[in-house]
Amino acid sequence: MILVYSHWILLVMAGKTPSKPPVTAPRKLPKQQRAKFMVESILQAAAHILEQGNQPFTTNHIAELAGVSIGSLYQYFPGAEAIMAALIKSHVAQERASAEATLASSGGHNTDVMRDLLIAFVEAHSYSPRLSARLHAMAPGFGLQDELNTARDAQALSIAKALGMPEQETIIAVMAVEGVVLAMLARDPAQLKDADFIDRLHAIALAALSFGAK
Repeated sequence: MILVYSHWILLVMAGKTPSKPPVTAPRKLPKQQRAKFMVESILQAAAHILEQGNQPFTTNHIAELAGVSIGSLYQYFPGAEAIMAALIKSHVAQERASAEATLASSGGHNTDVMRDLLIAFVEAHSYSPRLSARLHAMAPGFGLQDELNTARDAQALSIAKALGMPEQETIIAVMAVEGVVLAMLARDPAQLKDADFIDRLHAIALAALSFGAK
């Protein structure tokens, strides 16, 4: 039901059904400071539209909110899919940086490190919970689910390598944790900061990691 609802929201907000692979790469990267500021304004406007959820996620609405012309927007982004992809890449980069910082400060393979990773993962999603929830919910309709899956698996493999854990079980653990966190984002984001919620996530992760130890 959640997937059907998310897809319906996407169609309403985007006003189209993707029929071919989307163009997700930017046309070019900004080099001058003024151009960088404009691109950042576009991305901030796009994020605001996702957070508010009361306007279609289209290039026209994004350009209007950013205070730039549609022509200026198209100099850097070929369409809404590319803007969505840029937001997802930023979201994924924040998650990755948070995990790497936690691993860098850890002393080795122990359950405390896993708990710290879970806290960092939850904090990365709860900073802007509505934005995080909408990015994950709308990504499939924009043809961007593979990017999220690839980033998730890469992060799981990085954790496995750093802590000496089995790769497949680590991927399963990360998938399980991600699924619960995303479901809670949609249901009750306030629960993400509850210590009991972290304890339950910890138990889920450890259960998945022990799967291959039998």
